[in-house]
Parts: sequence; C-alpha cells; structure tokens
Amino acid sequence: MASRAAPYRPRRVRLRDGREVTLRPIVESDAAEIVQAFDRLSSDSRYSRFMQHKKQLDTTAVERGVHPRTGQDFVFVATIPAPDGIDIVGAAQYVPSEEGAFVNCEFAVTVAEDWRGSGLAPRLLASLIRRARRDGYETMEGWVMADNTAMLALARKLRFKVDAVAGDATLLRVHRALSSHRRVGKLGAGPA
Repeated sequence: MASRAAPYRPRRVRLRDGREVTLRPIVESDAAEIVQAFDRLSSDSRYSRFMQHKKQLDTTAVERGVHPRTGQDFVFVATIPAPDGIDIVGAAQYVPSEEGAFVNCEFAVTVAEDWRGSGLAPRLLASLIRRARRDGYETMEGWVMADNTAMLALARKLRFKVDAVAGDATLLRVHRALSSHRRVGKLGAGPA
C-alpha cells in the first residue's frame, strides 16, 4: 500500500432520522454481535448482501472479519446501546480486490432491517471511501444485485459508475476512482 492511515477514533453520528450510532472500527470482541446482527437480517437481505442463501455465517469468515489487516482491510461497525452491551446495526468493509495487487479494493455494506432509510448506509459508505483513500487504494468496487435499487441509488449518489456484468443479468459492478483531490460529497464531509 502507498500509505498507512492513522487509527480511526470512534465517533457518535446523528443520522437523518434523528437516531444516533457510534461509528468505530471492528474489534475482536464484536464476533458474537456480528453473528447476532446476521441472525436479525431477513433472508432477502442476506441474499442481497452475500448473493446466495445463507442460514448462518461461516465462523472462519467471522474470524477474518474481526481481524482486519492494517493498511489492507478495514471494517466499520455502527453500534447502539443494548441490554447486553451493544447491538451492531450496520457494518461496512473493504478488502483488497483479487485483481488489484493492493491498488483496488472491494466493499460491502450491511444495514439492519429497522435502520434502513435512516441515513446509516450513506454514512458508512462515505466513511469507507475516505478510509480506503487514506490506505492508498486507487479504486473501490462492489458487486450489487440488479434488483437492489437502494444500493444502486446510493452508489450513484456517491459517484460510483455502474456496469453490467457479462453473462449475468442479475449482477452489476459499481466502481469509482478514489482521488485524494476530490471530496466524497456532502455525506463524506468530516474526518474519517
């Protein structure tokens, strides 16, 4: 990677619907909360996020997720207070793309059912864009189901280009350059 970003400091974020979350990097102790968050997702949401029907998260994937590699991977979680400590109501991550030699990264965003429309997904993705830029990535890309109109609208709002995937009418590729000279937009204002 071209650079190593400074550690991310947790911050409280007020969303457009008035609710607040704490946006922070994932930590090892979040593993059980990630599983609980997955369990609360509808089957349609799971399919949109993982592009397959999943009944449970793979424990190896959870372990990998709670141990991001500094300067290569990053995972934000959005948390709220809960009787058992916290609940994770959203997450966003990037990992190096297989075809990028650590120049391109691939992102994913997940938001709990009852937090959709709150403004959480745009905050997560805008923060992720800034973080990936600071980690030295040049391009961010993601794979979106063609019927996931909310994610496609968000991607377009944050200046991602949308391309068809040859041979698969159900899938689209979204991608954007991560120029250090341009701001992410109103959603991305502020430090990452």
